[in-house]
Amino acid sequence: CGMEAQDSKMNEGTTAGQKKTHGGPENSNHINVSVKKNPNFYVFIGKKYLLDHETIELQALGNAVSTSVIAAENLVRNNYAEFAEIKTKTIIVQGQRGDSKKAKLFITLKRSKDFFENMKKFEEIRTQNELLKEKNAKTPTEETKEEKAD
Repeated sequence: CGMEAQDSKMNEGTTAGQKKTHGGPENSNHINVSVKKNPNFYVFIGKKYLLDHETIELQALGNAVSTSVIAAENLVRNNYAEFAEIKTKTIIVQGQRGDSKKAKLFITLKRSKDFFENMKKFEEIRTQNELLKEKNAKTPTEETKEEKAD
C-alpha cells in the first residue's frame, strides 16, 4: 500500500516520453574522471551513459584533465557525441597540507544524431571479432588432433 503512494509521487512531473528520474547519483549524467583509469575506460562509460542521457558531463580535476580530454575527443572522433560546452573553474581543494587551488574541467558532450546506429555497428564488429577469436583459438587444437591421428 505504501509502495503505491511512493510510485505515484515518482511519476509526478514527468511527461510522456520522459524517463522516470529519481534524482539520485545513479541517474546522474556526470562522470568524474580520475588518473587511475585510462581514457578508453571513460570512452566505454561515456557510451553507456549516452544510452540513457542526451548529454553527459566529464568532470576532471588537476592531472585527470588530459584523461578527460582524450576520452571526450575519442567519443567525438568516433561520432558517438558532439562537443556542447567546455568550461573550467578554479576550485579550492582542502588537503592535509591546507587548502590549494586546482583547475577543474567540465566537458559537456551531446549524443550525436548517429549514436544508436554507431553503437549497433560497434556491437556487430565486436561480435564478429569474438567469433573470429574463438575460431582462431580452436584452429591450433584441431590441427594438433589431426597430426596425432596421422
